[in-house]
Amino acid sequence: MLKSKAILGLAMVGGVLAGTLQLSGTPVLAKNETPILHTESINGKLSYIGNYQTGMSNKDGGIAEIVKYNKDNQKMYLVNGAAQSVDIVSIANMTSNNKTEFKIDTRLDIAAMGQAHGFTSGDITSIDINTSEKIIAIAVQGVTYQDNGSIVILNYDGKYIKHFEAGVQPDMVTFSHDFKYLLSANEGEPREGYSAAGVMDPKGSITIIDIKKGVNKATAQTIGFDKFDSQEARATLVENGVLLKPDAAPSVDLEPEYISVSDNSRYAYVSLQEANSVATIDLKTQEIISVKGLGFKDHNVEENALDALKDGQVNLTTQNLYGTYMPDGIDSQKIGGKRYLFTANEGDGREWGEYEDTGSYTFPGTSFKIDTILNTERDGLEADKTYIYGSRSFSIWDADTMEQVYDSGSDFERITGELYPEAFNSSNNKTELDSRSGKKGPEPEDIKVMKVNGKTFAFIGLERTGGIMMYDVTNVQKVKFHDYVNLRDFSGTDVSSSGDLAPEGLCLVEAKNSPTGKPLMLVANEVSGNVRVFEINGR
Repeated sequence: MLKSKAILGLAMVGGVLAGTLQLSGTPVLAKNETPILHTESINGKLSYIGNYQTGMSNKDGGIAEIVKYNKDNQKMYLVNGAAQSVDIVSIANMTSNNKTEFKIDTRLDIAAMGQAHGFTSGDITSIDINTSEKIIAIAVQGVTYQDNGSIVILNYDGKYIKHFEAGVQPDMVTFSHDFKYLLSANEGEPREGYSAAGVMDPKGSITIIDIKKGVNKATAQTIGFDKFDSQEARATLVENGVLLKPDAAPSVDLEPEYISVSDNSRYAYVSLQEANSVATIDLKTQEIISVKGLGFKDHNVEENALDALKDGQVNLTTQNLYGTYMPDGIDSQKIGGKRYLFTANEGDGREWGEYEDTGSYTFPGTSFKIDTILNTERDGLEADKTYIYGSRSFSIWDADTMEQVYDSGSDFERITGELYPEAFNSSNNKTELDSRSGKKGPEPEDIKVMKVNGKTFAFIGLERTGGIMMYDVTNVQKVKFHDYVNLRDFSGTDVSSSGDLAPEGLCLVEAKNSPTGKPLMLVANEVSGNVRVFEINGR
């Protein structure tokens, strides 16, 4: 049943939040002002100083996906999945007071590299940099959805060195902080469905490459979730809140999405998005030591109000719905002597072949619908509750127990609804008011955390609405909104004229490694096909 309420002191007038929104004590939008384009951040903590355009854009995404910065040569390395390439771009000449347009140095043809060096090449999904060994690692998927992928090692100039076999569909690659391990999250999705003859659900897995003795003597192994396949172990997972497809073995149903390594390089945390869970790996023993569910977000309470109705209005209300966090990007950080995990709670349904696990809930007394999870397609859901994908927020968790210590509640929709009442909850390739309200709202995609001037900040990219949220998380018990920047032009007529669309991957650069001497944030936008560079003011 609908339960409309005012949100945090802002009155509802004609379905739009009226009055002036107060963020960090600063009025950011006066009454009756409804700009559809902002060229600066809301509170002046994030300044746009650079941009690289790949020369491509695509309404379906897949262009500029993951970007990483190399402090040794002051270049950024960008994964372009659609072109099966990696762009190498110098940003050494940028300065704080100018807006620099960067030009490409080199575009690596990974498919051709694979033909020359004996690995097959499908989608290019991820990249990371090891400044100790002076190498680059990229994740390369196989040609078909059933094939093992590869982790390919290059030098700084993009020259091939070596490759290692990974599991099926490597989706993310990262080095440990001490550069002794290289890991990939191998998703293993059933991309042709479940039931047709010859169709399979590949096993999800994590590949761990031990490079303590250097790349030439490195050893690789791929570990999976087979030890959880027994009836007893599977039941324990469900009791711990892990969402599993009925009758499916965990070894094939769990799909690793993203990895973050602890500050001491002892543990790796792996998001299992569709299972609403996180696995923890002991890198010393190279064993999965736990898989824990993240629970659900209660949208019946006021702090978790959301706009769930595609009614052409900005209308945040409480609802009898439960959000499944289902994080995509994750990051970990030690704060006050304790380790925390940070999650961008995107949500993700399964639509493979003729199979899908998405249902539809019609709000009582209305014709408005929202996408929901089919309870019959997940063990671990209560039959009398309605669950939706994602939670439209970011969360902080105790890394040892996976107990939640903070969630941003309704902040993302509240803030973007006030700033963009004419384009609120638009998708990432078309401006249409409220078009994503009945789905996953703004869709937080990636999250990165970094210390700046003695404080710790979290940065969260919103894939659909666009833009980056910045929060002060120095005290996890008193988290504060700090800034928001969105260089999307909602008045654009197509994806090539609409500014930044669909932030996919974030990369943070410490001041000591930055060309400008100040901390930076690089944002890869996969629909508009560009990388935007921001300078960070953490004061």
